[in-house]
Amino acid sequence: MFKKVIILVVLSSILIVLVLNRAHTAAPVNNTSPKSNGSSGYITMEYKISDINGNQYYGKADDGTGIYFSAKNILSGDKIQVNDEVICYFEKNNLGKGLVKVEKK
Repeated sequence: MFKKVIILVVLSSILIVLVLNRAHTAAPVNNTSPKSNGSSGYITMEYKISDINGNQYYGKADDGTGIYFSAKNILSGDKIQVNDEVICYFEKNNLGKGLVKVEKK
């Protein structure tokens, strides 16, 4: 019985880690006006950074939609601060799957 409890705790812990990891992936929230970059294969959206918490960046678009992403998505090496405007790139045919890169505007 004790072994079953230990296995249950370990599997539950793994499940919680996977769920939290999935929750931290960036995806646009109900944005109805993405801009397509023609043949580049990306859709871009502009956000204004509203908060920075460690390596997590939070932003809002003009239409009120929000986004959050980690510093690993910033490929340009720019120092992004609160109130900076950024351009977020998403795959054109895979919009809900995640953020490709972020650039300072």
